[in-house]
Amino acid sequence: MKYILIASLVVISFACKTSSKITKKDVSVEQIKKVQLSDTEKRKFDYFFYEASREKMKGNIEKTVMYLSECLKIDPTSSASMYELANILVNGNEVVKAQGLLERAILIEPNNIWYKLLLAQLYQQNQLGVKAIQLYEDIVETNPNNEEYLYGLAQIYAQNGKFDNAIDAYEKLEKLVGLNEVIIVEKEKIYLELGKNKDALNELERLTKKYPEEARYYGYIADYYLYLKDYQSANSFYYKVLDKDPNNGMVYFSLGNLALTQKDTTSFIDHYTKGLYNKSTPFEVKFQRIIPLLVDGNEFNESNAFIEDFLLILTEVHPFEANSFIYLGNYYKATNKKKKAISAFKDALSIEESNELIWQEYCLLLIDDSQFEELYSTTTNLIVKFDTNAFFYLIGGSAAMQIDKDEEALAMLMEGIQFSESNPPLKSQFFAIIGDVNFELGNSKEAFESYDNSLKLDEFNIVVLNNYSYYLTLENRDLDKAERMSSKCIEMEPGNSTYLDTYAWVLFKRERYFEAKYIIERAIDNGGSDSDVIVEHYGDILFKNGDIDGALVQWIKSLEMGNESKTLPEKIKSKNYIEE
Repeated sequence: MKYILIASLVVISFACKTSSKITKKDVSVEQIKKVQLSDTEKRKFDYFFYEASREKMKGNIEKTVMYLSECLKIDPTSSASMYELANILVNGNEVVKAQGLLERAILIEPNNIWYKLLLAQLYQQNQLGVKAIQLYEDIVETNPNNEEYLYGLAQIYAQNGKFDNAIDAYEKLEKLVGLNEVIIVEKEKIYLELGKNKDALNELERLTKKYPEEARYYGYIADYYLYLKDYQSANSFYYKVLDKDPNNGMVYFSLGNLALTQKDTTSFIDHYTKGLYNKSTPFEVKFQRIIPLLVDGNEFNESNAFIEDFLLILTEVHPFEANSFIYLGNYYKATNKKKKAISAFKDALSIEESNELIWQEYCLLLIDDSQFEELYSTTTNLIVKFDTNAFFYLIGGSAAMQIDKDEEALAMLMEGIQFSESNPPLKSQFFAIIGDVNFELGNSKEAFESYDNSLKLDEFNIVVLNNYSYYLTLENRDLDKAERMSSKCIEMEPGNSTYLDTYAWVLFKRERYFEAKYIIERAIDNGGSDSDVIVEHYGDILFKNGDIDGALVQWIKSLEMGNESKTLPEKIKSKNYIEE
């Protein structure tokens, strides 16, 4: 069978219609006279065009445009320069300018097919479908036996609603290449669009009559009946596919989807299970069939109960396919099964141990499950294996800090920050955590310098703004600065109890107790009642507002929640506020 090769420029993805009229004179007017260059001008032109080509290959678009512009200054009739510039403009979504250049290029060189193909594409994008059709008709008229151009004309007819013309074009194409699967399917689509269902079926039956043993052609007929919601006929033809090709795994997914439309749970599971176990069906194809079942609002929501089983089958049938375990891990992550997600990613890493992206996802899962000991151990090895990956140093240092290995954390972070130079947001995070570690080590001066460096790179780093503010209050210094930074946190996240607590504490330290009470109660209302620290602060603020009984209630509650503050028991015993 002869197949049609479709050039990328011929396939036009923007379907549109237009009612404007055009004549051939609009496309092909009298040719513009070429400029005659002197020898000196020709040498300059050739130099600039060569440099443009060289810069284009290097990906230097600005320089390419600069050199092509120089070419057009020397020779305003250089259609090749116009075409090259138009291609660049198309990639930059400046289609109107590109269209103008191509129109002029065609006036200069009216028989250049490449100019016309690109211009036809732009006409279609700009909703000038009639002009696009006119160009393709000109191309086909001068190249009547070119399969690609005739196919492109048929497509553009269909995209502009000229279905009868499209059918005629496909008929001509079929005379050139013979009975062809691609053409048959395209004609079927058009007939269905026109409501000519019998004609659509006749086209598909032409394939089964000529190739009666080709299983997939019966699948086309099954899909046809499924489109018409004739489920019984669709089911019959899907099974005919299996009769012709018992090893066809794809048909089981079609049968499963058909079962979904009829709410047949048992058949759905059975067919999908057979499809997933089929070893001749590629892994990615199988997973693409599972994706729709993950989407909320699926027609058969109960099917989500079987997703885990389906994904487990993928790992069983494709044990050396890392993605099967990654997909399973992501499913567990989405369903909050953290331990299972971590285990699945471990399996993926046993297959692709050198894949940095899988390691990064694995480390993030460890963070999500608060497995900081394991994370520290893992990243200690990873920074040897991937010694320039700043991410592993960053989360490794964070993990070390969480398990009270502050000196190790600082060393890891200081080593890793050098690899974040090209990534300012990441470098900002390094400075942020270095600041936290330094404060824990009692190096408040170094901590505040690190915070300042972090904010220079990212002035909206909300965690830094909050921590910096809070630590300033602990040292009773720069409270104006602390208030400015803390209020910025509230502007960005007005419902965050942690940031509200910090702001309330800054106000408390500034002896603005009434305002502090209003803010801390907002923190309590937004989930702060679950934090023993925020509850203790609430008690402190109530005390300063003269509500000693209320303060005592909050202090006792904070102690019962597990607060290990050294001064809290003394506050309760003395019924008095005691500064930390």
